[in-house]
Amino acid sequence: MIEVSLTAPLAALAATVAAGATAAAFEYRDEPGGLAAAAFMGAIFWWSAGLFGEAVAATEAGKVFWLNVQYPATAVVPVAAVAFVASYLGYDAWISRRRLLVLAAPLAALTLLSWTNDYHGLVRAGTDVVAFGSGTVLVRELGPAWWAGWLYSQLLLVATFATLAYGVYDSAPAFRTSAGLLLVGSGAPWAAQFVVLGGGPAFRPELLFVLTGVAFTAALRRGPTLGVTPVARQVTLKAIPDPIVVVDRSGRIADTNPAARAWLGDDVAVGATVADALSSAPEVRAAYRRGEAPDEPLRVEVDGETRFVSLSAVPLPTLGSRSQGTVLLLRDVTDSERNRRDLEVANDRLQTLTHALAHDIKNPLAVADGFTDLATGGDEAAIERVEGAHDRIFEIVDETLAAVDHPDPDTDAESFRFATLAEDAWRTAETAAATLTVAGDESYVADRAAVRSVLENLFRNAAVHAGPDPAVTAVALDGGFAVVDDGPGIPPAERDRAFDRGYTTADDGTGIGLASVATLAASHGWTVAAGRGRGETDAVPDAGAMAVGDGAAFVVGFGDRPVAEVAAPVVADPDALATPSEPLATEK
Repeated sequence: MIEVSLTAPLAALAATVAAGATAAAFEYRDEPGGLAAAAFMGAIFWWSAGLFGEAVAATEAGKVFWLNVQYPATAVVPVAAVAFVASYLGYDAWISRRRLLVLAAPLAALTLLSWTNDYHGLVRAGTDVVAFGSGTVLVRELGPAWWAGWLYSQLLLVATFATLAYGVYDSAPAFRTSAGLLLVGSGAPWAAQFVVLGGGPAFRPELLFVLTGVAFTAALRRGPTLGVTPVARQVTLKAIPDPIVVVDRSGRIADTNPAARAWLGDDVAVGATVADALSSAPEVRAAYRRGEAPDEPLRVEVDGETRFVSLSAVPLPTLGSRSQGTVLLLRDVTDSERNRRDLEVANDRLQTLTHALAHDIKNPLAVADGFTDLATGGDEAAIERVEGAHDRIFEIVDETLAAVDHPDPDTDAESFRFATLAEDAWRTAETAAATLTVAGDESYVADRAAVRSVLENLFRNAAVHAGPDPAVTAVALDGGFAVVDDGPGIPPAERDRAFDRGYTTADDGTGIGLASVATLAASHGWTVAAGRGRGETDAVPDAGAMAVGDGAAFVVGFGDRPVAEVAAPVVADPDALATPSEPLATEK
């Protein structure tokens, strides 16, 4: 055994260093593991101080007294080490106050047995003070309770040091040195006891607590050892808002984070197969099976809401020639995907607006061009048509600018007579040799300028597609209006494409007019549909019985009534009406 004259000063040094380390750890008491570290070093200070008292005591009773003083510290050290390492490695959620009390209970019982050993002898079967060097030492005959307590302490410490060793291995490089210092410093006294028990040099292993204090102080002072968890796998997984699913090489779920369980449900349980775990996300499952990340975001239903994710499949490092599995990273790109789709919608509308503006201006411009020669010859009626066409061009420009600056269509609603507006639209539409009949004279409250634009486009469409000298009928209906011609109509197989931009059946058609009608109607909340005229007499409001063409029929409905109901008086088969395809919409 080390000379008693050296045991006392070394114990005092260990106590002093431990006191400094306790104070350093206490500065981080609000950090994860801070209180546990302070308790651990505080217990080592207590133990070292008790060892100093035992070393300097001269009598057997004095040495036994100071030995008993050390026992509470021996109960705290293993339990505090468990709590500290758990917090340090990010598993502090596993350590509750109740669990710590349960872990400490056997060692607390050993302390009580040591204090009452005179009555039962379970901890020490006998003690004696023998001379050694210039002093004396306490020799103990250990009882069964001591060996049981020692074995229990070793189980706690072995588990603790093994976990900390894993932490050293798995830490980020920036924290590996600190974790290594903690492992070496706290493990040195523990390892030394086995040297003594194995017949090595006789000394008190507790004297190496000085290394523990130095290592803890160095680790705390070199960086934010307690402020940042070095191996915080659990903490990190919880903090990441995007779903993470770890799949082992057999195709079963090895780990997930809370975000994955929230997004994909309880099916993503550890041990479940990919097929079962991703049953609620078939697109993700299909991408995993293909073994490649998709170019486009995947659609996932989360609590009844459509979300979009980009999927990354990261293979885990191989072990020999075998793959260890794959990590699926699902990044929530819902906002960016919605923004992208909104941008596509905006670009599509801008392109439609540009073509529609050019198309709408072309109507009055063609009228002005057609009547210019007559106007220069002094024809008063021609002059009025040219002036009206020019006025209409300015109106279209103003309406377009107003629609851009004030997109709310309800602000432009006003009352107007349908017959008057239809005749005005006919005069500024390029209708060549077509003739117009206006049936009915309903009054409506709507955006008058938008209705006129719709009529102009429908009139020009009839003039271009209904054959030579077509007869066009504009009909005021209950809840809307219709434009019917006597041409060949739209083939039923192609009727669903009538409102698509670029679709036309005429050699000189632009494919813009009906697309503009559909866009304009949709922006005002109206319904528009295409069908075939009745070609027979029917009752029309304010017009009595009349005949309409059996060619193409286009119907616009203002209110909430089904467009088929509005169109019934003028179309042959209301149930066969074709409506515009849904515009590109953002899913929310």
